[in-house]
Amino acid sequence: MKKNIGRKQSAKHQFIIPTKKLPNTLSQEVCNPLWKKIIHSIENKEVQPILEIIQAIDKDKGSPCLPHPFMDAVDTFPVKSVRQGMCNFIFFSDSQNKNQWILCQCTSFIDALFSTTYSGKHQSSISDKTILNSVKRVLKKETRKNSKQHENKKAIFSGYLLDQTRPYHHFYDQLKWMVHLETKKPVVSKNSFFSPKYLSRNATGNRKNKPEFSIFPLVIGSNQMGMKLDEYTETMENVVYQDSLKSLRGGIINYRWKQFIKQIKKISGKKKTLTLWFGISGQKRIWVEQEDFLPTLVERLSPWFDSFVFLIDGFTQYEDNAYVPIQGSKETPVNQDLEVVDSIQKKLSSFSNASVICLVGQTYRKKIQRCESADFFIANAGAGQLVPHRFCKKPGILHSNEKHCVFPMGINNTSVQLVDKSLVKDVGNLFAKGKRAERSGTGLISYSISIEIVINMIIEMLKLNE
Repeated sequence: MKKNIGRKQSAKHQFIIPTKKLPNTLSQEVCNPLWKKIIHSIENKEVQPILEIIQAIDKDKGSPCLPHPFMDAVDTFPVKSVRQGMCNFIFFSDSQNKNQWILCQCTSFIDALFSTTYSGKHQSSISDKTILNSVKRVLKKETRKNSKQHENKKAIFSGYLLDQTRPYHHFYDQLKWMVHLETKKPVVSKNSFFSPKYLSRNATGNRKNKPEFSIFPLVIGSNQMGMKLDEYTETMENVVYQDSLKSLRGGIINYRWKQFIKQIKKISGKKKTLTLWFGISGQKRIWVEQEDFLPTLVERLSPWFDSFVFLIDGFTQYEDNAYVPIQGSKETPVNQDLEVVDSIQKKLSSFSNASVICLVGQTYRKKIQRCESADFFIANAGAGQLVPHRFCKKPGILHSNEKHCVFPMGINNTSVQLVDKSLVKDVGNLFAKGKRAERSGTGLISYSISIEIVINMIIEMLKLNE
């Protein structure tokens, strides 16, 4: 077994934690056939073997016994799990509270393994920084704990953490597999962007004096699968859409929303109304012309439309947390997006035939319900496209920087089109300076696209000149 380069060990548990980089030789270092099979399956995009072990854990009424990945003939069992950042860490030990190791989950069932002899990741794992920053925080917290309660007791599987900090990973790494599992075990996470109503929810800690652990419902990450729109993805998207509309159909909420839209159209006194879903961003990666686009659109499309309703989308809130604005702070994503909306509204104030409905800070469920009234959308080709494009299947235009695009194979170039990359000019990371800006990944690069290019695409796609 190779020794980790640049490693250091946690004082309490003596886990090997590399300083900057995890070796991606996990498939070579594990000695147990089960773990070899699982890692081989992840690296080769084979879903079934991983589903089988998750289903085995799901059905186990006790504490699942799993072999130590780096030691022969050593049975171990979970003793706890700790959630940190984008990761979930499941701690294991043998019956003597020895031979400890940690399974790290982020976008796949396994992204890394940590032990006292070797720590590493597989060929398809996410970035070292994401994993190492989280595990260091977890172990630092663990060393502060004086009590060793439950450390040598077998933990029982309590349920699934349907909980990710980024919407894309929530839906396409977690929820699509959660839907496929058809489990009866509950969702135990406190924060979730979306959880279908048919899934049971339960708080952890219901079993008195019995330790519990939970897992992410992960198989193979969407990025690792090449962002492929497979049958699992299509099923999940349909479940999200249908589940969101169940409470809407025939209900008082639906009635009031339709009346609200009708009232807006009545105020204008006109008949031809364009209801446009318009995604904005106040942080991370932005289209620099976004604040000037809608006023220009109203002017250009006035020959065809008498009035305009703009559903402005931005940051999305967890569905089980009531959004409470942080007073005096402009640094929260919601407040940053609201500043953009406020700027757009001021620029539209001279147009009596244009109305704005702000969806910033609402949940995915609420946004999907609102998107039903949209005729067309304009959104970024990242998470901003999820509601109008992936869930509601509306026609529209996607835009992004020169390199970034989620689900390019899902763009049919007829009802949905992506702004040609040759017409896009990257302008760098607008929210960082110096070396930090220079090192920015593609997901942080803002960009410029001429307003006329997008408007001409709308005219062509809506066949307004015919």
